Formats: sequence, C-alpha cells, structure tokens
Amino acid sequence: MLTRSFRTLLALTLVVTGSHCWAQAPQTPAGPKYQLQYKLAAGEQLVSKVVHFAETRTTMADHQEESTSRTTSEKVWEVKSVSPAGEMTFEYRINSVNLAQSVGEAEELSYNSETDETVPDVFKQVASTINKPLANVTINSQGQVLNRDKELKTPQLGIGELTVPLPADPIAVGAQWSVPRELRVKLESGAHKTIKVRELYTLEKVSAGVATIRVATQPLTPVKEPAVDAQLVQQLSQGTIKFDLDRGRFLSKVLNWSDEVVGFRGPDTSLRYDAKFTEELLPTPRRTASRSNTRK
Repeated sequence: MLTRSFRTLLALTLVVTGSHCWAQAPQTPAGPKYQLQYKLAAGEQLVSKVVHFAETRTTMADHQEESTSRTTSEKVWEVKSVSPAGEMTFEYRINSVNLAQSVGEAEELSYNSETDETVPDVFKQVASTINKPLANVTINSQGQVLNRDKELKTPQLGIGELTVPLPADPIAVGAQWSVPRELRVKLESGAHKTIKVRELYTLEKVSAGVATIRVATQPLTPVKEPAVDAQLVQQLSQGTIKFDLDRGRFLSKVLNWSDEVVGFRGPDTSLRYDAKFTEELLPTPRRTASRSNTRK
C-alpha cells in the first residue's frame, strides 16, 4: 500500500547531531563590524507565532498520492534567570496549536487546542504537551545550548535548533559562519549511513539595527542514492532570519523547501516536497504593577 510505504520511508531513522563548534569562514569583508548576541532579561517572555505548511507528492508507477500538513502554534520562552556570565535560562513551552493533515483521498484530520475538545489519535501526543514545560534550556550569548533538562522529542524537519547560532566575534556584512551537523540515515538494507551537512549563515545586511541573515543547509557528504536523497529532502532548507542587534533576539525566520527526487523506489517512482516555515516574534504586552505593589 502506497501510504504505508511512504510513511515507512519518512520514518526511517534520521538522527541529527549538532556540533557546539561555531566555525567562522576565513573571509574578512571590509566595512563596519557588528556584534550579534542574545540579550535576554530575567522575567520576560518571548512569544512567537510559528506556521509550517508542507505538501508531498509521491508517484509509484501509475499511482500518485498527495499529502499535506499545516501547523500553526504559539511558542513561548519564559526567561527564568540570567547568570553574571550572561548565561540565560528559559522555560520552553507551546501555548496553543492548530493542526491539520490529509493523506490521499482520506478525510482531512484537524485539531485546534483552543476550541476542540476531541483530539484525533494522530494529534494526541502533541495535544498532551500544550501549556506544559517542554524543557528548561540554558544558552550563552552566541545561542549555544549549554544545558537542557529534557530532550525535546520533536521531529527534525530541517528548521534548525531552538536558537539561531551566532559568531563569537564582531563581523562585517558579507561574512559567513557555519554549524556542522550529522544526519544518520537508515538504508533499506538495515545498515546506517552518516551524512555530514552544514548550516551556512551569511550576514546579508544591517539596517536600522536589524541584521538580515541568509541561511542554507548544505550537504557535505556526496549522496548518489535516490533513497537517501528522499530521506534528506526535508532537511535541506534555505531562507532568511531577522535579528535585533540592540535587543539581542531574533525577530523572524522564513525557511523554504522545494525539491524532487526521482527513482527513490525504482525507475517509475518520484517524490516531490514543497514546504514553508515562518516564525515571527509577537509584540510583548507591557507589564503593569500589581495592585499589591501600588498600595500606599
């Protein structure tokens, strides 16, 4: 059955391991240099809206199947503390989700955590995490994760880690830095293969205190097997990030995927994957003093 075969394909083990070594490219563009650093304050909340849409079209001989998924969520970082060394600890959680998916001719399944009482089985695991601490994470000013009390059990979809990695030294427009990663794919034979990739970042411009960063995930290990390409297609994205230099936080992130793999299960098979991911920091409500603090 095609649906089962395709789900099995995407379920093949894709283990992503990140390196904590930020490798800045040797080029040194001329011009003013900018320090990119996270600057979070204890007690504040960073709330962002995340939208992810994906469409997959699979062809096997004369049979074609399309599947789509849409996810809208509200993500929260609640900053618990900032150490004298500038290490920031925040609680990570999801406030709400609105999910939908369809496969072939089957009826679309959907779930909105703010309005629906009944949860389809396929979304129950996600629904059980809403408004619960998913992890307490400690980062440094470069965005490197120094500690987390729980591993986040979320699918790797080529959207990177929780934070945007930043270079340690000030850089000029045009400078690049990269983060190496390894993807371990499981072959149909049962053997595993390690694929090395890198997330390449380029400081594209700085305007009105906002840095525009271009990002692209690039494979470093040559891949000749279409079956492996089909597993990597969700991991190789490109897009742009907006970062507030003065306030020390990202403002938005846009990633795109558009690729097709031919012959992943024989000469008459193909897989087409198109997707878009957006994340936007929402305005933070101005906090007001409680009544107990305003009494004379």
